[in-house]
Amino acid sequence: MPKPALATTARAVVSPVPGRLAVAGIAVAVAIATDLHLRLSAQVSPVWQTLSEYVYGHLGGRSAAPLFSAMCLALALGSLALLVGLVKARRSPAVVALLGVWCAGLTICATVPVDPDGQARSFDGQLHNVAAIIAFLALPAAAWLLTRPARETCPWEPRRTTIRRLAVASFASVLIVLGGFVFTLITGPAKQEVTLGLFERLLFTVDLALLVTMVRPLLVASRRQSAG
Repeated sequence: MPKPALATTARAVVSPVPGRLAVAGIAVAVAIATDLHLRLSAQVSPVWQTLSEYVYGHLGGRSAAPLFSAMCLALALGSLALLVGLVKARRSPAVVALLGVWCAGLTICATVPVDPDGQARSFDGQLHNVAAIIAFLALPAAAWLLTRPARETCPWEPRRTTIRRLAVASFASVLIVLGGFVFTLITGPAKQEVTLGLFERLLFTVDLALLVTMVRPLLVASRRQSAG
């Protein structure tokens, strides 16, 4: 008798709406990022310059900053929808808190610009950098905790290996980017030997894949409930 009760509870809390909203937000962010890369390829190097530096690009005489902000906010809203889905699915409060940190970090990156290349470090620029680092550490940590073994039926169980591999890849990419950033701060941009832009884009791609993998179980579980 207890097992059917658990199944009924799971069906009651897993909804397809957060998953669909999350996919929409991620898709919009990917579309904007692709547009920025294609139209600003001559202004911002995808190998040496970070994604944040798109705020200093120009599209037809207009600043690209609003487009970069829209990309970050779309990803933050998509992640927030995933967070709502996790709350409804009664995931660990630690997972929800870490995903909330990720959303907050993206919001700060969207609203507080990075310092222009070669200029003195400002408070806003440092805030942007710290928020980005914390956010990119919080997401894989949330993903890792999400896949901890649980007593109740867990929609993320079938994708535990994939999620954890992506989380490890994300952590490794963050460490490379952070190490390269520290090295550049110590030696100066003229002696930059680590391709921060390339590794940050690798990190961004890994995290997008991680988010999609985290979202998919919400959609699958809701479809199974509808079929049942």
